[in-house]
Amino acid sequence: MPKVFLSGYAKLPEHTTAQKLYSHLVLVATVDLPQGTVLDADCTMATQLGREFIRELLTGYDLHRGPAPLVEELNQRYYGHLRKALQTCIKGVCLQFAEITREGGPS
Repeated sequence: MPKVFLSGYAKLPEHTTAQKLYSHLVLVATVDLPQGTVLDADCTMATQLGREFIRELLTGYDLHRGPAPLVEELNQRYYGHLRKALQTCIKGVCLQFAEITREGGPS
């Protein structure tokens, strides 16, 4: 099972706790190829509970489905101030996955 490490980045909104610690939100995921299943995920949210929530949301997701279903799930379940930044990060991870699979996998 080849495993790849993907990441997505987004500027954090001002006046949030996370922005006091970091300038950007970083979302990282390990993904099983070629299945596209997210094995684990982490992000630079300020609280452990927030990081765990995002981990649970992403783990097991099939990136072959693209970002739309995952972003929709986020919108239905996450009501924090980082929603737009998380959407951008999710799209970035999905874009990296699409590029890797289009190129035929990791080198």
